[in-house]
Amino acid sequence: MASVQWVYANGSSWVTLDPLAQNQIESLWSHNASNWIQTSSFGTPVYVDISHMCLLNQGISYTIARRRF
Repeated sequence: MASVQWVYANGSSWVTLDPLAQNQIESLWSHNASNWIQTSSFGTPVYVDISHMCLLNQGISYTIARRRF
């Protein structure tokens, strides 16, 4: 099975999320669900919206992507 990596867009760059966030977002993805998650990437809980492929942190929306390699 291919490995999966979750990233978010920050300007013109894709930034890899921390391992805890990776696991939580992959779980949301597998259940087609959205929810709040803990992540050290932002230092505060963020809301992940799988249907819109974005995460929300302090009123800012970031596009997320699931990369397989």
